[in-house]
Amino acid sequence: RCVVRALITDRQAPGSVFVPMHWNDSNSARARVDSLVSNERDPISGQPALKNAALTMQKFEASCHAFLICREKPLELDFDYWAIAPCDGGYRLELAGHPPTDGWQSWLVRTLRLPENIDIVGLSDEPTGAVRMAAFAAQQLLAALFVASRPVAVSRQWAVGQLMEMHDRRSRIALIAGRPPADQPDKGAIICSCFNVGLNEIAAVAQTGCNTVDAIGEMLKAGTNCGSCRPDIRRIIAERQVIAAE
Repeated sequence: RCVVRALITDRQAPGSVFVPMHWNDSNSARARVDSLVSNERDPISGQPALKNAALTMQKFEASCHAFLICREKPLELDFDYWAIAPCDGGYRLELAGHPPTDGWQSWLVRTLRLPENIDIVGLSDEPTGAVRMAAFAAQQLLAALFVASRPVAVSRQWAVGQLMEMHDRRSRIALIAGRPPADQPDKGAIICSCFNVGLNEIAAVAQTGCNTVDAIGEMLKAGTNCGSCRPDIRRIIAERQVIAAE
């Protein structure tokens, strides 16, 4: 078995699923899709049956979901689902499962080996299970944790960027809110890694009349280097055209 986040989309053929093969035990809890593949091999070439496998799917019920950004790599992640990826200044993680028995603040300090003289600010709402907290050493952000009973609504790309910023009282409040102030537009999910261009940036330009991939490239440079993001840019443009027509 494996546990992965699912994207329900009409871009996938009905009756089939696609799971990337790149996840392993070092960057996720149970996302090794090869655990679903039969060990049957071709009798002549020895080639394993990697290309397809029959499977069943069911929804994984988690009592909590969390998004974490941190400077230091966590020691141990005792969750049914977790996925970690490096980012500028540290790491970003998605978590799902059950909350730690000793509370989220104790878990954060223990797991990230945070020093004793840190300043932890945040809020918690016991009825809903929502928790938001951030740990600082002077004006430097060490970690920020966002917890909810459902997948966490946070401006992830913006939050990740806060690891590289210095934080006064105003920016700490924005961080706990999980979204940028009005004067700091949110890039959204990064679509063009070559030039660090986000979905929201592409969508905003598309709404001004840039309705081709090349036009987006001229405005933002997105899609003008390796080109792997051009299909995604084309999809964003098409979606904005539908919205405008409606």
